[in-house]
Amino acid sequence: MIAITPAAQAPVRKKNRNRHRKPVRALRTILPTIAIGVFVAIVGQGVIRALAVKPAPVAATAPLRMDNPRFTGTLKDGRAFLITATSATRDLNNADQVFLKNPQLTRGYGSDAPTHVVSKDGAYQEEKGSLLLTGDVRIDNGAGYQFASQKALIDTRTGDLVGGAAVEGAGPNNGSVQADDYSVSDKGDRVVFKGRVRTRLTPQQ
Repeated sequence: MIAITPAAQAPVRKKNRNRHRKPVRALRTILPTIAIGVFVAIVGQGVIRALAVKPAPVAATAPLRMDNPRFTGTLKDGRAFLITATSATRDLNNADQVFLKNPQLTRGYGSDAPTHVVSKDGAYQEEKGSLLLTGDVRIDNGAGYQFASQKALIDTRTGDLVGGAAVEGAGPNNGSVQADDYSVSDKGDRVVFKGRVRTRLTPQQ
């Protein structure tokens, strides 16, 4: 019988250990690669889905609209004024401004001879005390004088009016006037016409 000594078994064990190490080394290389590939695939799918989803359109904020609005206040001289319209729409870019349809301003509201100003459109800024009227502006001073223009800027604190546009007017005695610009102040008692002023006077019978 031949006895196998421990020295003869050593090369065999070493060879077996080397055989086991090779698969382990391979797994150590392959597994991280697979993990990275899975991670990249998951991230890529998320990016693709994010790009594929179209963002929902942002709903435009609808402007606040009022029917038959009324704005009241007091002029510097103590007279009350009233602004009415068929509708008012709040300006989205300026919370203090409202756009008016068919506005009418009454200066001296409640008095015996109020002044009326009407137009097709208007823009009212309450904090600023400004009322801009445009389109077929008609002015009746309550004393028989009437004027027509396309623009009128009114200071609701003082009651003064600046035209900034051509004007035509007529008085109670069939007189008439035309001018390139005009202004009204002193409770409507002072009317100034500017630029190519043309008047026609009709003598009283």
